[in-house]
Amino acid sequence: MRNKLKKYACVALLLYWVLGAWKGYVAIFEKGQEEPRQIFPYSVASLPLADQEALEQGITVRTEQQLQQLLEDYLS
Repeated sequence: MRNKLKKYACVALLLYWVLGAWKGYVAIFEKGQEEPRQIFPYSVASLPLADQEALEQGITVRTEQQLQQLLEDYLS
């Protein structure tokens, strides 16, 4: 049982998303993917410069709760 839990914990650490920019719009990417999983109709250019730069670099997101919070911050 203990090895099984350890295996799941390791897999969970490898899964994450990247919140970033795609052709000028806010987008979500899955780990290691160049094509976005979802694109939002929200222009990166409408955000403050620091946020624009962060999205251009890509923001690593490890939990759905963290992803939801960032989306609310950027899309509201």
